[in-house]
Amino acid sequence: MKRIIILLAVSFFIFTSSSASGKLPHNENMAQIATDATNIMRTKPYLQNPFNEGITVFWLTNVPVHSWVEYGTDPQKLDNRAETWIDGQSVCNNKQHKVRLKNLKPDIKYYYRVCSQEITLYEAYKKEFGPTACSEVYSFSVPGSKTTDFTAIIMNDLHKSKKTVSRLAGLIKNINYDMVIFNGDCIDDPRDETSVIDFLSYMNEQVHAESVPVYYIRGNHEIRNAYSIRLRDLIDYVGGNTTYGAFNWGDSRFVLLDCGEDKPDSTAAYYGLNSFESFRQEQAGFLKKELSGDAFKKASARILIHHIPLYGMPSEEYLPCKEMWHPLLKKAPFNLSINGHTHSFAFHPKGECENNFPVVIGGGPSMETATVMILKKKKNRLTLSVLDSEGKELLKKEL
Repeated sequence: MKRIIILLAVSFFIFTSSSASGKLPHNENMAQIATDATNIMRTKPYLQNPFNEGITVFWLTNVPVHSWVEYGTDPQKLDNRAETWIDGQSVCNNKQHKVRLKNLKPDIKYYYRVCSQEITLYEAYKKEFGPTACSEVYSFSVPGSKTTDFTAIIMNDLHKSKKTVSRLAGLIKNINYDMVIFNGDCIDDPRDETSVIDFLSYMNEQVHAESVPVYYIRGNHEIRNAYSIRLRDLIDYVGGNTTYGAFNWGDSRFVLLDCGEDKPDSTAAYYGLNSFESFRQEQAGFLKKELSGDAFKKASARILIHHIPLYGMPSEEYLPCKEMWHPLLKKAPFNLSINGHTHSFAFHPKGECENNFPVVIGGGPSMETATVMILKKKKNRLTLSVLDSEGKELLKKEL
């Protein structure tokens, strides 16, 4: 009898606590009190992968919803609608939302907003819905195959420092840039969803990712900690199911590689859970195919980007990527390679350290070492500027 009384008391406490908070716990079969519309959205939308006449829109909500994107060329008339379907079924009743807009016309300004309607009950034969929340209207454009010009912003090794990303973003606020690349070790040692989304959203908002597409390259610190494998739930990688790949921005080719960890797979701290040797071999196969492909050969500019430098590193460093990829890269006609990892800005001209192209290494997370890169192409002229946290120009180079 005493046990029954205790169980009833606990049940009453849970029920009254949930009622006091204004909603009941949500699951797939339990109805919940509808959330206020202003509390549905968790993040602003952020754009990724503007190629093949499309773009990916990603955002998160606080509650399970049915989501879609409304878009068009007139901000007052968003008469197109897109949502994600898999095998005839709407991807809904979730909190992470990725919608691909397709068949877009290049170099035309599109306007869009994301919409999410709360699902308060999701059963086999019954669904119930709460209010709908919509974002502000934002704009974007996608490049065409004949696009020659772009401005790209590159940051690296932010190590979840909001102060650093805010300072660097302030230096570029008056620049009209087309894309942003975060080159590794930005989402430092991802522990859980809350901390990851907190910094990811902060980075995105600082560079206006709701209107400018962002690329996220994995560094060795993104590989560590409990949420590391889940980062792919929040990022639409260029390679689709892989963290490496290549894309065209107009007539320019970007090749993104993932160097993996900076220590051998056998390192005790990895507990036998890493296998980057085979992963690098896989990328060697990709790189060989990429370098011989038409998209690479026909490009007017070719940019290589990865986190850990292959060139200009001390000989005692663990450099398996150089051993594996240098035979392919030693004659590759890249205009430059952009790297990070060392927390110290460096520039290595072509041929200085076995490199067949200039190598630029960005700085670190402190105000004393932080850098932001501005890569510009205008017609056939490609230039790179590197600024420190005070806006001082450390490098200006035509490539």
